[in-house]
Amino acid sequence: MNTIGIAIGATGLSLILIFVWMISLSIRKKRLEAEKKAREEAYRKALERQRDEERKERLYKAESGHVPTMLYLAKEAERSNLREALFWYEKAAHNENITGMYGIVRICQRIRDDYILKEKAKFWQNYIRGQEGDLGAKYETGRALVHGRGVEVDVSKGIAMIQDAAEDQYIDAILFMGDWCVSKDNIAPAPGDSTYWYSKAAKLNSLEGMMKLGINYIKGIGIAADFQKGVYWLERASEKGHAEAMYHAGQAWIDRGANGNAIAYIWLFLSAFFGYEPAKSLRDQVGGRIGVDSVVGLQSLSKPLQKKISSGTVSKHSIIRALNKLYKRGIPVPKKGEAMDDEGIADNVSDTLLDELDGSLFDEASAAETPAEEKPSALNFSQTSMDKF
Repeated sequence: MNTIGIAIGATGLSLILIFVWMISLSIRKKRLEAEKKAREEAYRKALERQRDEERKERLYKAESGHVPTMLYLAKEAERSNLREALFWYEKAAHNENITGMYGIVRICQRIRDDYILKEKAKFWQNYIRGQEGDLGAKYETGRALVHGRGVEVDVSKGIAMIQDAAEDQYIDAILFMGDWCVSKDNIAPAPGDSTYWYSKAAKLNSLEGMMKLGINYIKGIGIAADFQKGVYWLERASEKGHAEAMYHAGQAWIDRGANGNAIAYIWLFLSAFFGYEPAKSLRDQVGGRIGVDSVVGLQSLSKPLQKKISSGTVSKHSIIRALNKLYKRGIPVPKKGEAMDDEGIADNVSDTLLDELDGSLFDEASAAETPAEEKPSALNFSQTSMDKF
């Protein structure tokens, strides 16, 4: 009996010891797990603090102008936040980084249906092409900077880019520089520079440049007024078919000497024919001054010129020389191989165009020069056949 009691007691004690041991193991396991979690939490927080510190450091470097860091932040943000990525790519692009520029274009193309971003993408595409030597793209980039299209306004940088293109003989840029020098938006206008740029364009055979140089000479903008040189450049552009130049040439000749209105009518008639609307009303006003007989003769004289200008067969200076001889004008024509300046003006003119015109036309023109005994009443040409032109 005692033996059985002892065995039962030993077994019970063993069970109690096993239970206590299991409880202690459980407590130890929980403690170890808690310590592990605490270590992991501490490690995680340490990593977060490290990442925060690294991000703050990167932000500081990026804000301080470190371009590689800007690109890193942009690439990281591109995964989840396109607007933030765009912000950093723009930062890099404004530091002349080509990767940043391509990044802007890529992000803008991913964000669709946004007009502002389309303009931004267009700007940076032009900027990239301009950097690669495309003068047209450089000019468009400069204009965008001046007007704030797709980018913040930066007039000085825009004008500098346009001037670079102009100095490389890109015609549109040259004309823009000429216009800018007398623009009301220019805080430091320079009319003399305007004439310089128009002269440069004219010498590169730009009809627009010739016209604007002629207007500067006529009005004395940036240079001493010189009617003859002004008319020369206006008529140079006109004989190549520039309708607006014809209008200004006609306007310049109104009431200019005995034959001024006849010459004015010829150019205004041609300008209207080639589609410049303001020329029609001014043509009719001049026609009212010279009378219907003169108008008929001048129209007959003008029509061969219409055909030659339309066909593009007018040789350089031929119309100027023809009008010089026909109306005893003194518009200077440079000698062959020389540029228009104060020296080397040809005293003699050729009959190139005169020989090509029907001789009978000069009889009609002479009749137009002879003043009528009675001043004709003002005529209204608004319903005549010439309005078809």
